[in-house]
Amino acid sequence: MHTAINLRERTANVQGFWNPEHLLTLDQSHSLKIANVKGGFIWHSHPNTDEMFYCVSGGPLRMELCTTAKTPQDAEKTGPDEVVVLNVGDVFSVPRGMQHRPVAENETGIMMIEKVGTVNTGDREGDERTVYVDEKV
Repeated sequence: MHTAINLRERTANVQGFWNPEHLLTLDQSHSLKIANVKGGFIWHSHPNTDEMFYCVSGGPLRMELCTTAKTPQDAEKTGPDEVVVLNVGDVFSVPRGMQHRPVAENETGIMMIEKVGTVNTGDREGDERTVYVDEKV
């Protein structure tokens, strides 16, 4: 049976913060995930994929970018040199390999689109915040 998914309802039911859940898979290659976020995440990048963010609820979501950093440690030292602000309904794609750090002062529901198998902590896989999502490909 085919049914629509209401993003606001689904994100409202996600437990905790920074705990992504699988929503659906496209062409067995890209995963749509949802999460609720609050506070700041860690600096990281995804060397093999762009990562798209859509602000579903709450907000704003601040995407801090360090365009000159090659590693998360460099980004931590340097800090952001660009900040993109997403309000509800806004979408932004972080380019492959760019060090970034999402930050939300208020509880914010987000949807992410990325390649199947991508972990939330990217090049910092194994960090205490790493979540392995069953993408049911």
